[in-house]
Amino acid sequence: MIGRLRRLAVLESAVEAETAFGGRARSWSEVASLWVDLRVVGGSERGEADQRPVLGESARAEARDHLLAAAGQRLSVGGDNWRVVRLVRGAPKLGRMTLHLEKEPS
Repeated sequence: MIGRLRRLAVLESAVEAETAFGGRARSWSEVASLWVDLRVVGGSERGEADQRPVLGESARAEARDHLLAAAGQRLSVGGDNWRVVRLVRGAPKLGRMTLHLEKEPS
């Protein structure tokens, strides 16, 4: 079974802090390292009528369940960053989770 979980990924949470000038700064803090089976499932174009369309990619990643994993986090795999849109625990089986992802613009 471990053979399917092929890529090492880092799960991260956003951390916001106030800057010296009263603004907000966002950084990412590591939550966990996970072995994942990442599969790109599609692409789509998004954008407003008067703006240039942006190509978006979506993917699913299967991993062992981790208690600190949550939607809104970021999964960093091989230099690419993916936003965790939805998390399904117990899928495809007990002890696993499926992360539904959207690629963040580089």
